Amino acid sequence: MLEPFLIALLLTSAAVAQSGGAPPVGRSTSAAGHSGSGAIRAESPLTNDQDLAGTDTASFNEDRVGKKRPGWIWSLTLRNRTGWRTNGPRTVQMSRNYLELKGQYRIDPTWSLTLEGRAHYDPVGRLGYPTRLWLDPRQALLDGRVGKVDLKLGLQQVVWGAADGLRILDVINPLDYREFILEDFLDSRRPLWMARADVPLGPGSLQLILVPYFASGRIPVGNDEFAAGLLVTGHRATMPTGGGVFVPRNEVRPTNLPGGRSISLNIENWQGGARYRQSLGSWDLTVNYFKGWEDLPTPYISGIGAGADGGTTLVISPRHVRKEVVGGTATNSIGPVVLRFEAGIARGVPIVDNRSQDPSGFVNGLRLSGVVGIDYSALPWLWVSGQYFIQSSLVTGPAKTSAAMFGGVAAPPLQSHLASIYLRTNFRRETLRPELFILTGLNESQYLIRPRLTKSLGDHWVVGVGWDLLGGAPRNIFGYFGTRDRAVVELKWIW
Repeated sequence: MLEPFLIALLLTSAAVAQSGGAPPVGRSTSAAGHSGSGAIRAESPLTNDQDLAGTDTASFNEDRVGKKRPGWIWSLTLRNRTGWRTNGPRTVQMSRNYLELKGQYRIDPTWSLTLEGRAHYDPVGRLGYPTRLWLDPRQALLDGRVGKVDLKLGLQQVVWGAADGLRILDVINPLDYREFILEDFLDSRRPLWMARADVPLGPGSLQLILVPYFASGRIPVGNDEFAAGLLVTGHRATMPTGGGVFVPRNEVRPTNLPGGRSISLNIENWQGGARYRQSLGSWDLTVNYFKGWEDLPTPYISGIGAGADGGTTLVISPRHVRKEVVGGTATNSIGPVVLRFEAGIARGVPIVDNRSQDPSGFVNGLRLSGVVGIDYSALPWLWVSGQYFIQSSLVTGPAKTSAAMFGGVAAPPLQSHLASIYLRTNFRRETLRPELFILTGLNESQYLIRPRLTKSLGDHWVVGVGWDLLGGAPRNIFGYFGTRDRAVVELKWIW
């Protein structure tokens, strides 16, 4: 389930580094993993169907029924997140400083404007962020109603699905991977310029989304802390395990404009989707469809040769592929228990299969993913969530004899099983919140353990401490980063 992401991160990080660095930061072209349906989202659970396109829309709904709110309403947040690597060599990994400003303006009883941005500075420079101050737009949203249709136009995030920790249907916004998957998902997801319409349809509602361009995920490169470890020298890259030599080419992006950084005039490059939502008895059901691009490029092999030392030299030509994702969700509350189901099929995705002799190293296929989750409010101060994930890759092309690929990196299994448990408690009138998140592989050795403790100090200050533990077999994504365990302290001031 995680290994396709590792393969892509291993090889495309070298290609991006060779072609001039990671996608630009601070641009308004957008803030989910490889293969759309396969990246772990390791964070405190966030309901995927929550409306993130304007995170305070409920207050505006109150305004529309008669309450008046003059002018702008502003909020300001100052944050510092400092992390120390606890494995040798021990060092300060980051000191990320944020100034986040959000303003909401009520234009009239049916329309509102939301602007949100972040100024960011990390002097440590180990994660791949600029060591100078840079700006990151997070929202520029015009929200209103035309007749019975709700419209949201502009820079925004849209989240689909019912799973916590796994992206199956939540494939619209790409992610920033420079802090791997250890940053809160709302922060790491890249907003996109898009049009969204929610239309009443029969007993339910239809949501339509149009994204008139492409934006890739942001990945660490070179010597960044969570780069995949390829050692790039000149036009060659080597695996740290001594597996092989890679010659990366420039990344090919799905756009007819230079660099793939602007709105595309070619409609064939646009992305879009639809979701129908309806309540049936006590069940909340959705049916989802999205057609877009993989946010991480697939590292296709365009040439194979013998190296001077007798090893294998692979020419890597990364490019983004078109994908379609179809699926649905079902949720139900039964007293203190919430049941969650989510399933999806990603069609046309590239799959690594070491039985194939396809010269590109990948074959097209289907990726089937599903999750079953149970949330239980055991006590007034204790909330528990458990989930089981399964993902199967079906190769549509013929499987042939074994072939070594990617310089000794083993091909991932065609079926993966994971389980997670999340415990959250509240003490001292909900001002003290211990949390524990554990994710583990069931058919392969891999794990992520994240204890956290958050304390509110008065009305404006929040202090948090946590520990991120990664481990497993080296071929797995968590095992590969097993030497990146870290302790994190966060200080936040909210106004």
